[in-house]
Amino acid sequence: MGPSRQLGTLPTEQPVRFYKFIALTFLLITVVLLGIIIFMSSKRAVVTIFTKKTPVDLRTDFTLVLDEEELHGVGYMVTSTEIVLNDVFFPTGTKEEPGQATGYVTLHNTSAAAQPLVATTRLLSGDNVLFRLKSGVTVPANGTVDNVEVYSDTEGAANDIGPSTFVIPGLNPTRQKDVYATSDSSMKGGVRTLGVLSQKDIDAATETMKNTFRVKSEEQFSQSVGRGMAGIYDVGDITIEADTEPGKEVSEFHVKGTALVMGIFYNEEQMGEWSKDQLMKRAIDGGEMVHPADTTPTVTFDSYNELTKEVVLHVFYDGTVSLNPESDQIEKAMFFGKTKDEVRRYLLSLDHVHKVEVEFHPAWMRSVPHINEHLTVFVQEVE
Repeated sequence: MGPSRQLGTLPTEQPVRFYKFIALTFLLITVVLLGIIIFMSSKRAVVTIFTKKTPVDLRTDFTLVLDEEELHGVGYMVTSTEIVLNDVFFPTGTKEEPGQATGYVTLHNTSAAAQPLVATTRLLSGDNVLFRLKSGVTVPANGTVDNVEVYSDTEGAANDIGPSTFVIPGLNPTRQKDVYATSDSSMKGGVRTLGVLSQKDIDAATETMKNTFRVKSEEQFSQSVGRGMAGIYDVGDITIEADTEPGKEVSEFHVKGTALVMGIFYNEEQMGEWSKDQLMKRAIDGGEMVHPADTTPTVTFDSYNELTKEVVLHVFYDGTVSLNPESDQIEKAMFFGKTKDEVRRYLLSLDHVHKVEVEFHPAWMRSVPHINEHLTVFVQEVE
């Protein structure tokens, strides 16, 4: 009988435990990494910036040279003319005295025969107020004569009557039905107001004439100005002459005035574009946006230098300025790693920022994540 062999088990238990440890460690690391990834990917921050527009304006001079036709791309024209005016003014007195009322009537003739009427022909109103024709006139058959001047037969306030119908007492009763007069406006002058002419009255007349000069200049220049041109007028070298000296008692006084009126005309659209460009330059670097007003700039006359032949205009144009949403100051990288308070302090230090809201998700986060996709920045404008 040969020798017998003894069978035994292999030492496999130790390697199995080792592999289990490796597998569990790898699984744990995987879970931890997955948790970190989930945690990192769940971190979100939302920054809302509330901005408010602030006013901005352009105030600048625009100097024109008479011999030229363009400045800064703005076409212009300067012209001048002398205007002479004559007008009647009244002193600011309080003394009243009777006067003769005057006015105008329309003469009617409904018959087939013309009717001649001599000067001083009587016209009697329905209230028995008597007027007379100032000049002779012939009223055609089946026709009328307008704007016939009449005056009251007597003086006094009773002659200041309203629109009326008049009969002609000098005609026979049958003819009076065919030939008569009517007035569409009141008769005035039955009472005259007298006053002592003062320098104040003359000064007031001068101011009124200045405005009249400006109106007349606009009427004269409007024919020679092209379309799209805006005009400014300056009234200079004014000479006023009154026919009565201050201190005299008069019911009216006559004034003659002469003035050299200058008209400055500029292309309104081009002036608007230039003003807009100048206003846009008021923005501070790229952090601001300027919003020009929808209106056209206000242009006023400032001065004229006769020696240099230069006209100075003053240009005013306004708008608003706000934070530029594309500004480098609010790029996402500016907020990475900052706490809520740090974000607020930084943003509120910028111009035009009115309020700031910062939200973290999850809420227990301490700082803004360093990933662009995990940060959202809103810019919202408030009134």
